Amino acid sequence: MKRTLLTSVALVFLSGAQADVLITIKDGKGRTSAFSSDGKMARIEDKQMPGHAIINYQSGEFFMVDSKRKEIMRTVIESGGVADDSSTVSVSLKDKGGGQKIAGYSTRKYEMRANGEPCGTIYASSKLLQNKDVQAIFESMRNMQRFSRSMRGGMSGMMTVCQQANMQLADVIESSGAPMKVIDENGKLVSEVLAVDTNKKFPANHYDLPAGMKVVDMSEMMNQATQQTQEMMENMPDMNELMKQIQQSGGQMTEEMQQQMEKMQKMFEQQGQQ
Repeated sequence: MKRTLLTSVALVFLSGAQADVLITIKDGKGRTSAFSSDGKMARIEDKQMPGHAIINYQSGEFFMVDSKRKEIMRTVIESGGVADDSSTVSVSLKDKGGGQKIAGYSTRKYEMRANGEPCGTIYASSKLLQNKDVQAIFESMRNMQRFSRSMRGGMSGMMTVCQQANMQLADVIESSGAPMKVIDENGKLVSEVLAVDTNKKFPANHYDLPAGMKVVDMSEMMNQATQQTQEMMENMPDMNELMKQIQQSGGQMTEEMQQQMEKMQKMFEQQGQQ
């Protein structure tokens, strides 16, 4: 969900300054989502959400509107995120020539590689990045992905190189264009733009927050969660070393190995409760 959402958010940022844009996309399971933006604000509607999300590009504020609980969760996406994230991989794109025409836009095909490892294909449209306002909005999206990476903390070590690369997609968009279709390293669809309407005009209150809902500031809570995750990972047994020991012992686990496995399980249970 996170990877699909964060890849899809990139598709919000295709609007010019004069009119709203409405973009419809589908994920790998065929589920559709709607993204709208006026260049200053964005609204994300996804059936997997309990409501919808609002992004204020200028202030960096991100609001998750929970219609069921009648709450609005607020946080600020600052440059670099809420915590320093040094666990990035080296992502590069290799131009493979002309790509498919998607949602009325010509694209180029790129092979994405992370730390030299092939991680899938991106069909991108450079035409949509020619407007300076669009470029500024992409910078906001980049900050959002950095924020998400910082929230991973030490958990990045448990993700594959390609999973980490997808979390850094915004960092290489300027060299390719807006991602219209993303395919993973196994040839499976991650996301695809179905339609782009750049002349849409929504009512003035389309990007307003609902009245009468309690606003909960999540920034401090998320900082604490990040720190707790990092502390947990620092105390986590070395999985590579543990697996090596199990292999050397012919698949038999010693009492010490069993204790390490139990310790790791308890840490995951505690993290899940948080």
